[in-house]
This record gives sequence, structure tokens and C-alpha cells, in this order.
Amino acid sequence: MTGKDLYQRVAVRLGDYQQQVIDWQRELVSRNAVGPDHGGPGEGEKAAFLAEMLRSWGLKVENYPAPDARVAGGQRPNLVALVPGRRPEKVWVLSHLDVVPPGDETLWDSDPFTLRVEGDRLYGRGTEDDHHGIVTSLMAVKAILDLGITPPRTLALALVSDEETGNEKGLIHLLREQPQLFSPADLIIVPDAGSLDGTLIEVAEKSILWLRLTLEGKQCHASRPDLGRNTLRASAHVILALEELAREFSLEDPLFRPPVSTFEPTKKEANVPNINTIPGRDVFYLDCRVLPEYDLSRVKERVLALGQEAARRFEVKLTVEPVQELPSAPATPLDAPVVKALERAIQEVYGRDPQPRGIGGGTVAAFFRQQGLHAAVWMTVSQTAHQPNEFTLLSNLLGDARVLAHVFLEKD
Repeated sequence: MTGKDLYQRVAVRLGDYQQQVIDWQRELVSRNAVGPDHGGPGEGEKAAFLAEMLRSWGLKVENYPAPDARVAGGQRPNLVALVPGRRPEKVWVLSHLDVVPPGDETLWDSDPFTLRVEGDRLYGRGTEDDHHGIVTSLMAVKAILDLGITPPRTLALALVSDEETGNEKGLIHLLREQPQLFSPADLIIVPDAGSLDGTLIEVAEKSILWLRLTLEGKQCHASRPDLGRNTLRASAHVILALEELAREFSLEDPLFRPPVSTFEPTKKEANVPNINTIPGRDVFYLDCRVLPEYDLSRVKERVLALGQEAARRFEVKLTVEPVQELPSAPATPLDAPVVKALERAIQEVYGRDPQPRGIGGGTVAAFFRQQGLHAAVWMTVSQTAHQPNEFTLLSNLLGDARVLAHVFLEKD
């Protein structure tokens, strides 16, 4: 039987899993996997549920936990399950177990940790980010197992912790402690970003630089501004001065969307609690997504120089501190086997032309790329991750499972 014939059998079988998909999402949503950095219990309960299910399918499941005294049991789980293929080279699908907090629950139309189904939409915290990746990979593997198919390559599912807060207890831990798991001959798919139509294959990421800018002046009564140095006024002028960054770092790269470096003021810390006091201290943050052509040390230099020049006019002191600094990893080549396999699968399943591109966001694929491992980030998104009333589409789950199955069954 040809690979195409096998794929058609699997694609038909996947159509029988709609209720199972809903049931899986309901179980995953109900298990709060907010990490301890955000005050949550961690991923243990969700990992235990998934490990038991995978073992019930006859799979061997290994856990490579990372120590973390903040959670029950003192460990953050990282699961790996394999389906032996005819060849030892693997097709990896790496998804993450943790979710972000629900935020202001009054903005939700229902309990964030109880699945709500409305037509094609499945609502709940984590349904898209990253249960979409977990469920689609589970579906594709289960269909292959149910039909008794031995795939050409070994299939490998990785379900990791700590993606939302830095990956130290997740993929970074795996790469550091278990480097033998991954090989340059493997295909690595990370379902954690994408586009509404499923055509975006993310192959590159900009450098990430988060900066904390602190302005120190002198607090005083608002009726006597002559006695103080207003840091809020100075902050406004510093923010405007930093618009020069876009002109100084103005290269464009059509691989990325948007094709330019971006420098956005974002978070603002509270200053004074009352209206009639001039603040003597202000703190705000700058989120920089920088094209690979630029050195982040140069960006930091210019932020400090431009900011200090603006602050001096108000006799205010400015300090700049990095919060996160992640230089861009080498891009996955456009002709890498994982990219070409995804392109063929997307064309077969969705009948659309795939678009390999770079993004400004950061994903765990960067850590693979830093190790010389070619990874592609792909899934069909609803663009509701981290939002109230997060949802994913049942139709996208079924379609994306077919894409993964197509990749799993390719012989090349």
C-alpha cells in the first residue's frame, strides 16, 4: 500500500474522533496547569492524565522532570512518548503543558477551566495555547495506532513544562540533560504559532530585548511643581525620543512579518496613588523585536543615549536594565526537510499555498535552532491565545491532525 493510500485511511479515521477531541479538551482544560511563576500549581496533574492515556495505548512514556520546589512533588514534568517506525529517525511534535492565568475572570463568559462548546468553537483556558498542539498530535498518533500502521519514521511526542515562563524547566532542561533525544536527521514540528488559514510556517524569529527604564526625580505637591522633578512628564518625552530607534535600525527583511525591527513601550508600573502628587519615580518597559542583522548591545546603547538625553532636560536620572535578552537563532532553511514536508501536507489537506516566514514573537523553536536542529513552528490558529474567552476550532483541530498524519506517513 502506498503512502498516499495509508494517509487516506488515516484521514478517514480521524473524522471519527470529533467527540473524542471534545472529551480530551474538556479533560485538559479542567486541569489547571498555570506555572508557579504565575501562582499556579504547575503541570503535574495534566501530565499524569496524559501519561496514563498514552500508556493505555501501549506506548512507553518517559518523564524527564526538572526540579522545582515550588510545586507539589518538587518536579516539573517533561513527557516523551515514542511510536517505533521502520527507521530510527524521528518526527517530533513538541507541545507545552502549561497555560497562562485566566486574568480578569469577569471578562470571561464562562469558567475558564470548564470547557464550553458552541458549534465549532471550544472555549477554555489553553484550548488554543497549547492544547491545540497536544490534541492534534494525539489524534494523528491514535489514528495510526488504531489502524495498525507502522510509520516510516519513529513518531515522537514531547509534552513539556514551563513554556510560558522561560522554558528553563521544559525544553531547555531536555536539551541540556537529554541531548541524545534529538538528532539533526529528525523532523521537528512545534505547534505553538501560526495563521488563521494555516499557511504560515514559522522558520525564523527576531531577537528579543525587553528593557526596564527607571526614571528618578523628586516627588512634591502638584501645586508646587517648582519644588520637584516630574518623572511622568519626563517619561513621556523619553518614550517619544525612543521613536528614533525605528529610524536608526531601519533595515527591512521580507522574510519577517512585519519586515522591520519594532520598539514598543508597553508595561507601566504604578507611581503615586493620589492625583495631587507629582511622581518622583516612574518605571516603564520597552519591548524590542530586532532583526537578526543588528547587535542587541548596540540597541541597548542607543536606548540609553536617547533616553538620557531626553531625561536630562527635566533633571531626571534614567537607568536602563535588561529583563530578557535573547539573540535570534539561525533560521531554519526554507528547503529543510521539515519545511518541505509541512508544505506538501498543507497543500494536500487544505489546498492552500504555504508561506514560510519569520515572526517577531518568540517560540521554543529558537532553542532547537541554537543547537543546530531545524525546527518549524506551525498550526492553524484562532488568534485568541492569552485572551479572555480563548477558543480553538474543532474543524481546525481535525484539519491540523490530518496535516500531521500526512507528515508522519511520508516515506522521504
